[in-house]
Amino acid sequence: MANNRICTRLHLVHPVQYVQMSKHRFADRPASDLAWQPPASPEPADLVRLAIDACLEVPLADREWNLLDTQGFVADIKRRRRTPGQAATLVEQWREAVAGPKPRIRNGSASPSLRAEALAQLVAVEAAKDGSVVEFRERVLRNRLLAADQLDRWFASLARRQEVKPWIKVYASPEEVAVGVVAIGASNLVNTGYDILHYALPGADEVRRILVSSKGILGWLRWLSETLSVQYRWSKGYTTTFVLTGATPPIAESTYQVRQGWPISTLTRVHMEIDPAMSPREVANLYREIRFRHFGRRHRSMSAKHLELAKFWSAATEETTWKALREQWNQLHPKWAYKRDQQFSRDCTQARRRLLGQSQAQGVNGSSQDFSRPEIFQ
Repeated sequence: MANNRICTRLHLVHPVQYVQMSKHRFADRPASDLAWQPPASPEPADLVRLAIDACLEVPLADREWNLLDTQGFVADIKRRRRTPGQAATLVEQWREAVAGPKPRIRNGSASPSLRAEALAQLVAVEAAKDGSVVEFRERVLRNRLLAADQLDRWFASLARRQEVKPWIKVYASPEEVAVGVVAIGASNLVNTGYDILHYALPGADEVRRILVSSKGILGWLRWLSETLSVQYRWSKGYTTTFVLTGATPPIAESTYQVRQGWPISTLTRVHMEIDPAMSPREVANLYREIRFRHFGRRHRSMSAKHLELAKFWSAATEETTWKALREQWNQLHPKWAYKRDQQFSRDCTQARRRLLGQSQAQGVNGSSQDFSRPEIFQ
């Protein structure tokens, strides 16, 4: 009866009310008051987990959920003896007890890693000794670094005096290169464009871009910025500003790239570059938050049965009827045999759809700074 009473209340709260509810109010409400699904939707245990997740910065791991269940917290919440906020507090205590790093990703104002900050400052000191940096600062800046509020005026002054011309890339044979005469046409034209210089204002996230000539001071600065950014793993905008102002560019402990699979979305891949000094737990936390940000809260793994269904369906011909396919399937997999064609065709279609289309993230580049920005660039 208790479960039935909870289920009858699942449709009482409107979705908009649920979205607008703050975490503070969320934490002290019983799970049955936080749901908006109709009575036939997920079981109450799933709703309890959703309510606890809303009180945490990082969602529950499966082992944490199982431990709450064995400790009786899930049952107590469903009986309204405890609240999701109390369960979330206990989970946070567990995480601190095992010395788990506090997730840095949801809170953009989280303090940076001391190691990353120290490394960034040391790298900047070494980069300042680079011969190309020393030469540029001596010849162009007369060894007087610019202030942050002087950057825009400095760039505007030089940009007015330069002559910006587009560059052209063409295919050329060795004979043409040797002679020095290359006929340019539609057949050998590769690309055209302009040189772009990136720079960032210290303390601001905005990266500014200007067209520059391949020659002159700005052309030299663009070449220097791109060279140093590869050598020291800095962004181009911060590298340019470092050369001119001496501001320390931040160094991300990790970078990642989400490459969207097209036209099959499950070919999407996450490419991560990780500092070897990061612990396995930190890497796991970072990946969990990348997946949460770009792919959603839950990832539903497919069972062996549904994977076999997808493989079986892909090998079938269009002329074969569902009845014939079902009979073939039952012979190959008697433990997963189907009695009805309709159910078999539905499961095959769903297995194919889930396997080919469960990842919907857009391609994106990022780094750990996107989640927790070191306050170094000041």
